[in-house]
Amino acid sequence: MTSPLAALYAALADRLAAEVPALGWIDLDQGQLDPDQLDQEYALPFDRGVALLDFDEVSWRDIGQGVQRGDCQLRLTLAQRVTADSYATSTQRSAALARLDLLAACHAALHHHRDPQARFGALVRTYARKEASQLPGVWVYSMGYNVLLTDTSGYDGPASTVAGVGLRESAGFVLPG
Repeated sequence: MTSPLAALYAALADRLAAEVPALGWIDLDQGQLDPDQLDQEYALPFDRGVALLDFDEVSWRDIGQGVQRGDCQLRLTLAQRVTADSYATSTQRSAALARLDLLAACHAALHHHRDPQARFGALVRTYARKEASQLPGVWVYSMGYNVLLTDTSGYDGPASTVAGVGLRESAGFVLPG
């Protein structure tokens, strides 16, 4: 069984790849934007846009029979190289503002997206902010989302009934039969 966080990451990375093909890199955030962590073996495609997903916090609570629900704080970080000027009379302004369009496309792909097969509810954006970049010429922006997860890995209830109600498992959820 795949963990709820692994299922969430895989579903969202696949969604971003399908809905925002302009992104050059989609990954789990593992410190790739820290200058000390930049791997010299490959260069991140900052010109196209780098999207990093991370889980800031998950607050789990039992809902019975070993099943848990988690309120997850998810962060999407988008990093892009600044290649054009955006000042009011710049002839490059449209190109410079394209990074805001890429940010909006990422949000459109994620906001209210849900995937019952991956055991998560609709994502809801909670914040958006510019981050301090430690990489020269790279613009970094993050958006936070709340999402409800279900973890049935600890389900310890009877296989077929609880309090006389028939149960069945569907897409990781335990449902009335």
